[in-house]
Amino acid sequence: MLKILRTDRITNDEVFLRAKEERLLLKILKNRRQSWIGHTIRFVVNILERAISGEKSVGRPRLQNLKQVARNTGADSYKVMPRMACNKSRWKAANQSKD
Repeated sequence: MLKILRTDRITNDEVFLRAKEERLLLKILKNRRQSWIGHTIRFVVNILERAISGEKSVGRPRLQNLKQVARNTGADSYKVMPRMACNKSRWKAANQSKD
Protein backbone atom coordinates (compact mmCIF):
# COMPACT_ATOMS: atom_id res chain seq x y z
CA MET A 1 0.00 0.00 0.00
CA LEU A 2 2.51 2.65 1.15
CA LYS A 3 5.42 0.24 0.59
CA ILE A 4 6.75 0.68 4.12
CA LEU A 5 8.51 -2.37 5.44
CA ARG A 6 8.27 -3.29 9.09
CA THR A 7 12.05 -3.03 9.33
CA ASP A 8 12.00 0.62 8.16
CA ARG A 9 12.60 3.07 10.98
CA ILE A 10 9.87 5.60 10.37
CA THR A 11 7.68 7.51 12.82
CA ASN A 12 3.92 7.21 12.99
CA ASP A 13 3.63 10.87 12.08
CA GLU A 14 5.52 10.24 8.85
CA VAL A 15 3.25 7.31 8.03
CA PHE A 16 0.18 9.50 8.56
CA LEU A 17 1.69 12.18 6.32
CA ARG A 18 2.38 9.67 3.55
CA ALA A 19 -1.13 8.25 3.83
CA LYS A 20 -2.62 11.77 3.95
CA GLU A 21 -4.53 10.88 7.11
CA GLU A 22 -4.73 12.36 10.58
CA ARG A 23 -4.99 10.82 14.01
CA LEU A 24 -8.64 10.46 14.84
CA LEU A 25 -8.63 7.89 17.63
CA LEU A 26 -8.15 10.39 20.47
CA LYS A 27 -10.87 12.67 19.09
CA ILE A 28 -13.26 9.74 18.71
CA LEU A 29 -12.56 8.52 22.25
CA LYS A 30 -13.05 12.02 23.68
CA ASN A 31 -16.37 12.47 21.87
CA ARG A 32 -17.64 9.04 22.95
CA ARG A 33 -16.65 9.68 26.56
CA GLN A 34 -18.38 13.06 26.51
CA SER A 35 -21.60 11.71 25.01
CA TRP A 36 -21.64 8.76 27.43
CA ILE A 37 -21.26 11.04 30.44
CA GLY A 38 -23.97 13.35 29.10
CA HIS A 39 -26.31 10.40 28.63
CA THR A 40 -25.53 9.08 32.09
CA ILE A 41 -26.04 12.45 33.75
CA ARG A 42 -29.35 13.04 31.99
CA PHE A 43 -30.83 9.72 33.08
CA VAL A 44 -29.05 8.84 36.32
CA VAL A 45 -28.30 12.15 38.08
CA ASN A 46 -29.45 10.96 41.50
CA ILE A 47 -27.35 7.79 41.41
CA LEU A 48 -24.19 9.72 40.46
CA GLU A 49 -24.71 12.28 43.20
CA ARG A 50 -25.13 9.55 45.82
CA ALA A 51 -22.01 7.75 44.58
CA ILE A 52 -19.89 10.90 44.70
CA SER A 53 -21.09 12.07 48.11
CA GLY A 54 -21.12 8.57 49.60
CA GLU A 55 -18.45 6.68 51.45
CA LYS A 56 -14.95 6.55 50.11
CA SER A 57 -14.38 3.31 48.24
CA VAL A 58 -11.23 1.24 48.08
CA GLY A 59 -9.04 1.64 45.01
CA ARG A 60 -8.73 4.31 42.36
CA PRO A 61 -11.20 7.20 42.75
CA ARG A 62 -14.11 7.07 40.33
CA LEU A 63 -14.30 10.84 40.08
CA GLN A 64 -11.34 11.02 37.68
CA ASN A 65 -13.46 10.51 34.55
CA LEU A 66 -15.96 13.16 35.68
CA LYS A 67 -13.17 15.65 36.40
CA GLN A 68 -11.74 15.11 32.93
CA VAL A 69 -15.13 15.63 31.30
CA ALA A 70 -15.75 18.75 33.39
CA ARG A 71 -12.41 20.14 32.25
CA ASN A 72 -13.17 19.34 28.59
CA THR A 73 -16.62 20.94 28.69
CA GLY A 74 -15.39 24.07 30.44
CA ALA A 75 -17.61 23.44 33.47
CA ASP A 76 -16.34 24.79 36.78
CA SER A 77 -17.48 21.75 38.72
CA TYR A 78 -19.66 18.68 38.61
CA LYS A 79 -22.68 20.67 39.83
CA VAL A 80 -22.74 22.65 36.56
CA MET A 81 -22.57 19.54 34.34
CA PRO A 82 -26.10 18.18 35.05
CA ARG A 83 -27.64 21.51 34.02
CA MET A 84 -25.56 21.50 30.84
CA ALA A 85 -26.40 17.85 30.12
CA CYS A 86 -30.16 18.39 30.55
CA ASN A 87 -30.00 20.89 27.71
CA LYS A 88 -28.83 18.51 24.98
CA SER A 89 -27.98 21.22 22.41
CA ARG A 90 -25.87 23.11 24.99
CA TRP A 91 -24.11 19.85 25.97
CA LYS A 92 -23.26 19.07 22.34
CA ALA A 93 -22.01 22.62 21.77
CA ALA A 94 -19.76 22.40 24.84
CA ASN A 95 -18.32 19.08 23.66
CA GLN A 96 -17.43 20.02 20.08
CA SER A 97 -13.76 19.43 19.33
CA LYS A 98 -11.78 22.60 19.70
CA ASP A 99 -8.87 21.12 17.72
